[in-house]
Amino acid sequence: MAEKASRRFHRVQNQDGAAVSTVSRALLNQDGLTFKDIDGSGTVSTVNDWRRPAAERAAAYVKQLSVHEKIAQLFVADWRMAKYPATGPMAVKVENPVYDETGILDETECDTETIFGKQHIIGTTQMLKDAFYRHVILRANATPTDLADWINQVNAVCEECDHYIPMSATSNSRNENGEIVFGMNDAFGVLATWPGTLGIAATVKGTGRIDIIDKFADTVRREWNACGMRKGYMYMADTVTDPRWQRTYGTFGEDPKLICEIMRHLIPGIQGKPKGVAKDGVAVTTKHFPGGGARENGFDPHYAAGQWNVYATEGSLENYHLPPFQVAVDCGTSSIMPYYSKPAAAKSAPTTATTRPTPCRKALPPTSWC
Repeated sequence: MAEKASRRFHRVQNQDGAAVSTVSRALLNQDGLTFKDIDGSGTVSTVNDWRRPAAERAAAYVKQLSVHEKIAQLFVADWRMAKYPATGPMAVKVENPVYDETGILDETECDTETIFGKQHIIGTTQMLKDAFYRHVILRANATPTDLADWINQVNAVCEECDHYIPMSATSNSRNENGEIVFGMNDAFGVLATWPGTLGIAATVKGTGRIDIIDKFADTVRREWNACGMRKGYMYMADTVTDPRWQRTYGTFGEDPKLICEIMRHLIPGIQGKPKGVAKDGVAVTTKHFPGGGARENGFDPHYAAGQWNVYATEGSLENYHLPPFQVAVDCGTSSIMPYYSKPAAAKSAPTTATTRPTPCRKALPPTSWC
């Protein structure tokens, strides 16, 4: 069995500068500093020069990437880990899996079928080199070591391409107590385990201690960084107005002011700074705009029966559901995930264009909830 990338990478820490790591990509030396040959030019180009602003480097790299390479960055795909057979409604069933020489990457190529129909799947190396995908969702309940090994291994393959772009591994939440539910909790019991989000919200409200959220966010950020996961589809800013909704347990409850305050601490805590994402932060995708808690009969909009958002009281969209998302925007959340639902004016209480959201931007005192 071949040696895994986690044991083969070389890391150089520049004095008062960036650390650069590589398995096979060339390192360049200039002015007593070390740079990674990201664009394959063999020079300390704008792309390779870590001293330049990230936006300037990205703009320069876009000009070098092919149309195919750029289009590939628009997609995110579920992906498989060799040691962990896929589970869930979208799981690809493979009878005779093929692995790479390290046993870390699933290289199976075959025709298979899921609940969504027949499909042809490709191996991980083909996905990286030919399709040039760089965004995947990991759903396996893997150990921190196996997560880090997988991410290191795919990045070693990425280094073998003409243009190097690292893999961005995304996941739904992994730090709450509960069971694995597809699309909600991708894992549990492996990373540090806190109560479910409803339990966290109840604790904060009961004790008046918002620092609980700060500690929770810091735990998530540090553990995910250690594993190499830098983006999370979390957390839900939805305000629950129909308790029959099956995803209620993944929310922070029914109090929009409490949810606002939680988001105000949770997003910067995970992303690593007051607005935006720090170098050691995890990008947060807040969900599900404009607020998934307004469910008709509790049905979920992943299915036709749950396509309608019903606002049972006048102004509930503006006063209950939208304020937490405004806080998320104010905190510079990396992105916002919409839901598959549609507002149902005919089924909802009347509202007017002059209705405005109840202000929810001013921080509440940590011992007072209204």
